[in-house]
Amino acid sequence: MIKGVLAVALSVCALSAQSKDSTTMSLDEAQIRSNIQGFATLADQGAFEYLGRLLAPELVVDYSSLFGGQAATVTNAALMKQWAAFLPGFDATFHQLTDLRVVIEGDNALATVSFTARHYLNHKQGVDGETGFWSVFGEYEFGLNRFEDNWVINSVTLKRQGERGNRGVLELAPRHAEHNLQQRGAKRVEFH
Repeated sequence: MIKGVLAVALSVCALSAQSKDSTTMSLDEAQIRSNIQGFATLADQGAFEYLGRLLAPELVVDYSSLFGGQAATVTNAALMKQWAAFLPGFDATFHQLTDLRVVIEGDNALATVSFTARHYLNHKQGVDGETGFWSVFGEYEFGLNRFEDNWVINSVTLKRQGERGNRGVLELAPRHAEHNLQQRGAKRVEFH
C-alpha cells in the first residue's frame, strides 16, 4: 500500500514538473519546436512552399545512413523541388516525431527527435499489385540558427535505426508525384 501511495505521489510530482516546464517555455524554444513539428507536418501535407520558409537559404542535408553517399549542401528551393517530385507520389506519408529535445546556445540551436516516417501506396500503385508500404525509423538531428525574428533549419541529419516494409515503393512514388501534387493543389482553399 505504501508503495502504491508513493508511486501515485511521484507521478503527480512528475506531471506537475512537466506542466510547469511547458508553461515556462521560452519564445525561442517554442519557435524551434513549432518549426521542427512543422517540418514533418508540412512535408506530409505537400505544403512545400511553406516548408521551404522553415529552412535556411542553404542547408546541409545528410541522409547517408539511409541512402548512402555523403552529406550535401543544397538551397532550400532545390530541396523543396526534389521533395515535391517524390513525396506527393505516395497516397499518404506520416512523419511521427517523439521525444523532441532542444539545446539553444546564443543564436544557434540543436534539436534532436526520434521519428518514424511511414509511406503508403494504394493497391493500384503498389508493388506487384499489392498495397505498398515502407517505413523508416531512427533519429533526426536538426541544426538551427536565428534568422530575423525566427529560427531556420540549417542542417538535417537522418540517423536510420531500422526500416520495415518494401523499399520498392520508393521507385514507384515519383511516377505519381506531379499528378498527385496538382490534384491536391486544386483542393486548396483560397481565402483572400
